[in-house]
Amino acid sequence: MQISNKVKLILRPILIIGLVSIVISALHISEQLQFTEGLTYDWRMKNIRADKALSPDVAVILIDDVSLDALDNFAGQWPWPRYVYAEFMDFFSYTQPKGLLFDITFTEKRQFDPDKGETINPSDLELVEATAAYPFAYHAIRFLVDSISSDESKNVTLNRPLPDQFEEKFSLEKRKKFPDQQTRILENIQSPSNNEYYLPFDELLSTTQNIGVVETQADSDSVNRRVRLFHKYNQHHFASLSSTAIFDQNRYKSIVRNENVIQLDDLNIPVDKDEKVLINYYGKTNFYSFSGIIQSLSAIQRGELEEIIIHPDEFKDKYIFVGGSAAGLNDLKNTPMDAQLPGVFIHAAMANNIIHNDFLTPPNAHLTLFLIFIFSLITAISVLFIKKVLLQNSIPILTGVAFAYIAYYLFEQNIVIDMVPPVLSLLATWILSFTALVLMEGKEKRKFKRMMGQYLSPAVLNTLVANQDDFAKAEVGSKENITILFSDIRSFTNISEKLNAENVVEMLNHYFSSMTDSIFSHQGTIDKFIGDAIMAFWGAPIQSSNHADSATLSALDMINRLDVVNEWLKEKNLEPISIGIGIHTGDAILGNIGSENKLDYTIIGDNVNLASRIEGLTKQYGTPVLITEDTYNQLTVPIPCMTVDLVRVKGKVHPIKIMQPLVVPDQVDPETLVAANDLAKETDKVFEHYLNQEWQAALDLLDRLPKDTLHETMRSRCLDYQKTPPPDEWDGVLTMNTK
Repeated sequence: MQISNKVKLILRPILIIGLVSIVISALHISEQLQFTEGLTYDWRMKNIRADKALSPDVAVILIDDVSLDALDNFAGQWPWPRYVYAEFMDFFSYTQPKGLLFDITFTEKRQFDPDKGETINPSDLELVEATAAYPFAYHAIRFLVDSISSDESKNVTLNRPLPDQFEEKFSLEKRKKFPDQQTRILENIQSPSNNEYYLPFDELLSTTQNIGVVETQADSDSVNRRVRLFHKYNQHHFASLSSTAIFDQNRYKSIVRNENVIQLDDLNIPVDKDEKVLINYYGKTNFYSFSGIIQSLSAIQRGELEEIIIHPDEFKDKYIFVGGSAAGLNDLKNTPMDAQLPGVFIHAAMANNIIHNDFLTPPNAHLTLFLIFIFSLITAISVLFIKKVLLQNSIPILTGVAFAYIAYYLFEQNIVIDMVPPVLSLLATWILSFTALVLMEGKEKRKFKRMMGQYLSPAVLNTLVANQDDFAKAEVGSKENITILFSDIRSFTNISEKLNAENVVEMLNHYFSSMTDSIFSHQGTIDKFIGDAIMAFWGAPIQSSNHADSATLSALDMINRLDVVNEWLKEKNLEPISIGIGIHTGDAILGNIGSENKLDYTIIGDNVNLASRIEGLTKQYGTPVLITEDTYNQLTVPIPCMTVDLVRVKGKVHPIKIMQPLVVPDQVDPETLVAANDLAKETDKVFEHYLNQEWQAALDLLDRLPKDTLHETMRSRCLDYQKTPPPDEWDGVLTMNTK
């Protein structure tokens, strides 16, 4: 059973849209496009957030290379003794920060001397005592998800219970900040559980009043784009370093997940399907140096207030994050803003997001799938149902550009949408649709293209095929105003008689190739090759208003190319050739003409014959190119043309002026162009004197002109008529009795 063309027309886009939508959606859902999507996300983040800065509510203090150098004499080489951090904490006793959060883990005690009765290193003890004294200090813990391995010694560290009272003291479910039985703490939260931990050493852990989880997980391409607010171990949740102090300060009574948001009382934090929050980074990352704090504390303790580099009041009521940026500390993270951003800035950025409700809304999965389908639909309809190539391509391109602009604009409004899946859907549909057109367009279009390909340049052919319906009338015949060109090799019979058949064919093929390139480059149509002659035309099948320009420019180009052809002939030890080109503009019948078994796409009519006659006159006048006055009158390019004669060709009653184009204006230097224009004007004056039978005036002008065949022919005529005047009915027209 054959499927009708109408059904095929409907089924084709349905199959393409369905295939593309299913495949791209599957790739998106399986996260196979995450790497490419990450590149577009990072580009948007880096460009849009470059001028954004952390608010004054959040401060960052870095242990940078300057700090390592400055404290070398004071604390020795890294790692520093713990008393350095104790003194660092003393500085903040002069102010009242909302939180001093260490992105530094103190997991192991330093060595101590039991012989001296020490149970803890004195330096560690100073850190413990300072922590007890300053309740605003938050220490870091790490939770990990590790896999079971064949190493039993390692497996014993997995799924260990947390120390006694740890959950009671630090879990969000048990914090004293939430004593009310009416609170809804971590309702519907579904964070995956960790199975390994690293905590501060025992004495510090028992003393510290606050902790924060510092573990961050990069995406599959190793870029840190999102974090968790909560980290689960066993059945309890613990706050991240970025949020723990904020939770304490705000005493939220409700932490509830509702679909794509986590609600902290009336604050809605958008989360993705994995319950992670996109980090809205800040391009301007100002910070304080750890060494500056130590030096300022020393100045305060000495009473030298004028030596204070950083005043404690700068940190009042701020959330202060402390971390490392020196390369040797191994805490540089790959982020959309910077491939080596200190990890502490991740926590600081997230804290700033929470404080100022500056959250990114993650991509909506349903919207992405919808856009995949819509972009495929738009592209398939554009390519398969619109005939104009410009529109076929411009609609999908403009759709993609508009979508990219919207995606960029929405990112500025903190709304993220997936870019790669919809654009990939558009591109895949575009490719499949055009492939379908090539493979399934049908016998008629392929036949039409094959037929026209032998006459037209690729550029013209593509335009013609794209608009085949507009030119269908050419197949049955139409009257068109066109410019016709005939070209012929002079004395070809004599040349060919001196050569063997192989050389003749080789010479003609090389010559025709060069001339065809010229005609095609000027958007002409090759009608046929007749022995050594070429017949071509302009103005059809694609209509144009400047076909006279194109034909004349092509003729002059063919003459220039002939020099290259003759160089090639010289290399082959063959004689050079010369050609004559005749051009005429007028109406002709265009169409497929012939029998049912053999058709030629050609032109016929009196004007075609006239163009052929004009080509024949080039040898008589010694000019390479002749155009008729009809062609000259349609020129829009200022090509210098000089009048050659007024002739009546065989088979014609009315005379026609013939002219010689001299140069292409934009291909010669100004002096040559001026000389060509002067020659055309002087020759026209000669011909005007000739028609007025002013023989001597014509001869005087001819004395100043080049002694070429054309001017010598005119000189001979004037001398003859000067001796023997023409009859009274003489009108200056030269009648040609031969073809």
